[in-house]
Amino acid sequence: MNLDGEHSNLRVLGDLVLVLACVGAVVLSFALTRKSVTPEDTAGTATPHHAQAALGASAVADRSTTTTTPASSTMTSPASATTPPAATSLSAVAESCRLANLRQQAPLSAADVSLAQFDKHIDAMNLLVAGKISLAVATTFWDETRVGATQNIAAFHRADRDYLASKSRCPDLDRAVADTGPYGQVVAVKGCASAIDHRAVALARARTAVATWEHHVHDMEMLRMGHLTPAQATAAWRKNWHTGQRQLHAYDLAAAKARKVHCSLD
Repeated sequence: MNLDGEHSNLRVLGDLVLVLACVGAVVLSFALTRKSVTPEDTAGTATPHHAQAALGASAVADRSTTTTTPASSTMTSPASATTPPAATSLSAVAESCRLANLRQQAPLSAADVSLAQFDKHIDAMNLLVAGKISLAVATTFWDETRVGATQNIAAFHRADRDYLASKSRCPDLDRAVADTGPYGQVVAVKGCASAIDHRAVALARARTAVATWEHHVHDMEMLRMGHLTPAQATAAWRKNWHTGQRQLHAYDLAAAKARKVHCSLD
């Protein structure tokens, strides 16, 4: 009985040792497996996710750079596009001055023709008063100056209206344009602007003198048609005579100054 019990205990002990050996083998295998999976490997397995995140951030940054770059170039390009070159501005001013100078010629020429008749008319009166010519000779002069006077006055008014309607002007040259433009062209533009200013003064004085001459021509026609008495015509003439002398003198001075200033753009 005791021998059989010992054999039974030995078998139980052997089975237990076998079970423990199997469990130990499993534990050892698991431990080795855990040891082979290091933190570096764990980080390595996570690397693809970080790489994807980094690539995604890079792509977003690239897209951001791509979309903002044109905006910055768009902000700078209009400034350069809207700033005209100096040469273009200078050429535009030169062309305006050239046209203004040319358009002044017609009313100035018409003023010279009309006021030459008025000047001759006044000269005859001055010579008569000074006793250098007779009334008959003075009357001959007056009759000559009356021929075509109305038409010449109308020609001046027409040319002057056309000039004023054209609004031709010589604008001031911008300081920056003058400093950067070609010297010769800048000088030419400034010279033409000065000439136009002098001629504008002459034209203003011509308008005044022509208006006085027009009144006297009208009075002469009224006298010839019997609508004015000789006394009325004489009184009106004396007024126009003295006024006209002053106005013609002012016009002659202005016209002489204008002729001294040349516009090289025409």
